[in-house]
Amino acid sequence: MTIVNRIFETLMPKGSSKKPSLDKLLAQFDRELENFQTLVKPAETSKPRTPFDSKNLTFSDMYMSKLTVRQIASVLPIMLPLQVQMRQSARMYDGKFQPRRSTAEPEFFEQLETLARNAGAVDIKYVKVPNNAIFKDKGIPYPYAVVITVEMDKENMSTAPSFEAFREVAKGYGNLARVGNKMARFMRRSGFAAYPGTALGGLTDYTHLAELAGLGAIGYHGLLITPGEGVRLRINTIYTNITNLPIQTENEHYWVRDFCAMCKKCIRACPVKAIYDQPRPRGDGGMQCIDHDDCRDYFNQNFGCAICLASCPFSDIGYEKVKTRFKGNPTAPQFHIPHLP
Repeated sequence: MTIVNRIFETLMPKGSSKKPSLDKLLAQFDRELENFQTLVKPAETSKPRTPFDSKNLTFSDMYMSKLTVRQIASVLPIMLPLQVQMRQSARMYDGKFQPRRSTAEPEFFEQLETLARNAGAVDIKYVKVPNNAIFKDKGIPYPYAVVITVEMDKENMSTAPSFEAFREVAKGYGNLARVGNKMARFMRRSGFAAYPGTALGGLTDYTHLAELAGLGAIGYHGLLITPGEGVRLRINTIYTNITNLPIQTENEHYWVRDFCAMCKKCIRACPVKAIYDQPRPRGDGGMQCIDHDDCRDYFNQNFGCAICLASCPFSDIGYEKVKTRFKGNPTAPQFHIPHLP
């Protein structure tokens, strides 16, 4: 067994095909839900969580098997803390915490947002989680959520697919897990229930929730586009019992899909043509932007790809410049994700 195999066997459990399996690791975290007597359940139409593992690839086909010793030494200080933080997130689902409060004062939200931004979050908003955003066969402890984002470096992400972009994405996930855990501990000390997501994977569709919360809008590549970072961000949630979250009911960002309908640069850039020419409606009320089966193998062979992110004008020249130059597209299809109960 090579050193690479040993390292990834330590970081991630092996699946049935005897190769590192992110899906199996996430399933281990999901088992913590067994500690709850009741959960908020998904809608009948909810989609399953998109799998990460490629059935058609052996470990030797995957980019992880081709990392050099220098690359492994560079990414381990990121991957190991990410694993630790994700396991800490999962342990908060032990079912033992009992909240003392369910409503918060404005000062609490000010303190929470200050803590989040000081820890590295670039934005924070709130949402009541619709059942159709909960993945099939999963569940969440409470129907309310805090949604946070962290930014990824523009220069590193512009090189995708590359080791530098892969390392930056891993760094983003690590920052999400660290910030989410810090916020959850603060919320619990204040008497509220708080259950952070596991940064990647998770129990709900983070992109869907972020759009509902008003952080941005989902582009034709299926990624969230926001004013500050464009597409260069990662999203996480913290589920809570706070019933009076300052939920934003309007979203001023839907115009970006009018631009997407005209641009389609990500569609042309995708090396395996996995991005649909225009989003397709899903049974749960959302949009399906990508054929994940076509995307997955290339993703796992090429450092998690991210070409669609790197090619997006919102990642390159930025949200405000695109908005200033864009004069509108009255013939664009109007795609809105409804906020279903």
